[in-house]
Amino acid sequence: MTAPSRSYYAVPDPADPTAMTYWRTGRRGLAMWPPKARYGPLLFAADVPPGLKGLDREAFIRNWAATVRTPWQEAVNAAIEIDPDGCAAMFAVFMTRCCYCGRRLTDPESKAYGIGPECRRGVPAPVLAAMANAVGRAHGLHVQTAKNARPEGATP
Repeated sequence: MTAPSRSYYAVPDPADPTAMTYWRTGRRGLAMWPPKARYGPLLFAADVPPGLKGLDREAFIRNWAATVRTPWQEAVNAAIEIDPDGCAAMFAVFMTRCCYCGRRLTDPESKAYGIGPECRRGVPAPVLAAMANAVGRAHGLHVQTAKNARPEGATP
């Protein structure tokens, strides 16, 4: 039996690598998680030049989406495509939730794998070993990022 497809991911924000974004794959593709989360560049009404009306306003919005929002989203998608296991492991580390079903991880073994006991059933040992390795790398990355973000002279 092969591992079920992962559906939860954590990806550093392409515009701000110190911030983490969370994603879930569903029937309609990749979506922000939790459902009401909003990540990335947003265009507010106040950002649209006040004199633009009708087609000019629509063109401005389309241009903004094509030059700002779409490249940001493509960077998120690429990060997941390049390293889905790593992104799933980061989700498990940062959210302490199963990277397959999203349920909270409670026991140490589940936290080590990033996968809960029900989702782990039937998953081949090499896949579990790879996930444990990815979770370990994600923990290490998290610790290193926290150290780098600490102000100079601050104690741990």
